[in-house]
Amino acid sequence: MIKRIRERQFYILIAVMVLMVGFVVWHYVTPGKKIDGAARQIEEIAREVRQSYVNQVDYWGLSTKNAIAKNILTILSYDDNKLINALGKPVQIGSGENGETVMPGERSFDVVYDDLSTGECVALATYRFERPEELGLLQITIVSKDGSQSFSWGEENYKLPVNRLEAKKLCRNGSKVLWTLE
Repeated sequence: MIKRIRERQFYILIAVMVLMVGFVVWHYVTPGKKIDGAARQIEEIAREVRQSYVNQVDYWGLSTKNAIAKNILTILSYDDNKLINALGKPVQIGSGENGETVMPGERSFDVVYDDLSTGECVALATYRFERPEELGLLQITIVSKDGSQSFSWGEENYKLPVNRLEAKKLCRNGSKVLWTLE
């Protein structure tokens, strides 16, 4: 009888350990899927904006407010007149970190992911897009309470793709990542 109780305790202990391992694996895999989803949304945002502005010479008038009003970004959810990405975080689109209106003659626009955790900031800033040339990526900027830093193609010190160590130095809770796209 005691042997059966010990066997039962042993099996319960194994079951609890398997559940704990499963939870830990799920916890670490899920953020990666969310980051991938948020990064893929950047590609879709670029495609939808270009499609909307295909017959224009520039992105004049593009802003978060106009994107919502014209329902340009069907890939994102809307919540209380805000664009929301796969991470559940705010998205700005237009010019600069606050999604201001793109002025006449500007042939690029910014996609801004706001209020990121340190880990999300690092992961998104260093994300390797399969075809950055098709994305039209010109620059990535990390904005935190300590300041901002832009990374561009061909730069000597702060060049694309963003180095993980550089991103870790710059990213803080509440950071923003801006992708400047043409």
